[in-house]
Amino acid sequence: MIALDLSLENLYRQYYHCRRNKRNTVNALRFEAEQEKNLLDLREALLQRSYRPGRSVCFFATRPKLREIFAADFRDRVVHHVLVDYLERIWEPVFIHDSYACRKGKGVHGGVKQLQTFLRQTTANGTWPAWYLQLDIRNYFMSIDKDILFRLLALKLKDDTALWLTRLLVYHDCTSDYVMRGEPWLLDRIAPHKTLFGAAPGKGLPIGNLNSQFFANVYLNGLDQFVKHTLKCRHYLRYCDDFVLLSDSPEQLAEWRGRIETYLRDALCLELNPRQLLAPVSNGVNFLGYIVRRDYLLVRRRVVNHLKEKLRGFESKLVSEVAGVRCYRFDQVILDQLAAMLSSYLGHFKLANCWNLWQSIWQRFDFLAQYFEFDAANWRLVRKYTAPQGLRQVKRQYRHFRWRFPDDVLFFRVGRFIEFYDVGVSPYARYLGLDVMRKNRRDARSGFPLSQVGRHLRTLLDAGVGVTYIGERASPLGGIRLRAPLWRRAKVQGSDNGYSDLCPLCE
Repeated sequence: MIALDLSLENLYRQYYHCRRNKRNTVNALRFEAEQEKNLLDLREALLQRSYRPGRSVCFFATRPKLREIFAADFRDRVVHHVLVDYLERIWEPVFIHDSYACRKGKGVHGGVKQLQTFLRQTTANGTWPAWYLQLDIRNYFMSIDKDILFRLLALKLKDDTALWLTRLLVYHDCTSDYVMRGEPWLLDRIAPHKTLFGAAPGKGLPIGNLNSQFFANVYLNGLDQFVKHTLKCRHYLRYCDDFVLLSDSPEQLAEWRGRIETYLRDALCLELNPRQLLAPVSNGVNFLGYIVRRDYLLVRRRVVNHLKEKLRGFESKLVSEVAGVRCYRFDQVILDQLAAMLSSYLGHFKLANCWNLWQSIWQRFDFLAQYFEFDAANWRLVRKYTAPQGLRQVKRQYRHFRWRFPDDVLFFRVGRFIEFYDVGVSPYARYLGLDVMRKNRRDARSGFPLSQVGRHLRTLLDAGVGVTYIGERASPLGGIRLRAPLWRRAKVQGSDNGYSDLCPLCE
């Protein structure tokens, strides 16, 4: 018998997994401030069975469509990880191979690749026709019957503590203790049958928790077994409540649809979405953000449009134009958000045949090239606005940014001065009329006081030369100051306007 592991070692292991990518959230930081005490108290509560779920946070996601999300408290998420880790060892051998949602080694890309394999198999590499049936369940998470779910889980649980904890989490009602975040009026825009506040008694699981995702897989495992072993459908895969069946006979698929509808209604109290799609595979399958064909993939237009909308929003925050001069801000918080968003989309694009699409986006939103380099070999972005750690000399920091911004003049701040560290005397220093400095301990070749930034900036912009300003701040560990770009200015081609409205220094 597999026992639920409530050792302090396992609780700490699951806490470590839980805090990944969540470490800077308020709840995670509050828990981490006294993590040993919190973990000991949590273990004691679980052993004594006095543990009760805490207050959830309710908010709304608007993409790809409006959804109600209930996020559990960080302490409760640790418990979710402990229980799901235990349940996975019991249920993973039971799940079919082609269920791809929220499972280790599966995911969106795994599901899409397997669907392509199925398309090649059913058409014998395109030599004969085949059809696909795509179905999904109406209002799935809000329709899950908790009694049926707990009965399915309890059948395989022999450990009393695991059974108690599973019952507690299955029947916990998030709407009884929650705090609303974001825009509360969005709740009025959600249909009553799509929110936990409108769910029938004893039904509905919150979207957003790890245990809900796992419970959703357990609930539909019966459907998977029915399709594979009773209907004998060889080419079937499922991602959460969205599933696809393939066959060389459209009549066979229509019959299977009727039998699936009956099974879901009688065994799981679920209904199929009235919208169904039975079509030749030659049309391409619209699945998990891709148009899937036998020999290539395309990114859905909706995904591309969402990306462009987000990029326009970032462009409005980072780029401005005044008096014929374009200014690019280097706000690291915003840029890190932009980098995370783009990395997510690039991971999605990388799987598809969309090189020309990405190149058109890169050219349309040319401001991205001010902040990133695109590594075409690995489909990833390299940040130009950060310096590698370990540059312990000022002139090495200067050379790094000189390499990153080769076409610009660097206004490199050192204390109350702008200094140049080029080999020899910079031609721009001569253009600005700067004298060669005497040798100093930093090996600066020329420079000028910070108060003259505005005058020299206008001189260079009049000459059509871009300027990147490198600011400085104290290192939290002491020693050499940390430096990063703060802004870049460049004259817009064809503009002869003056610069009277320019702020000479934007720090």
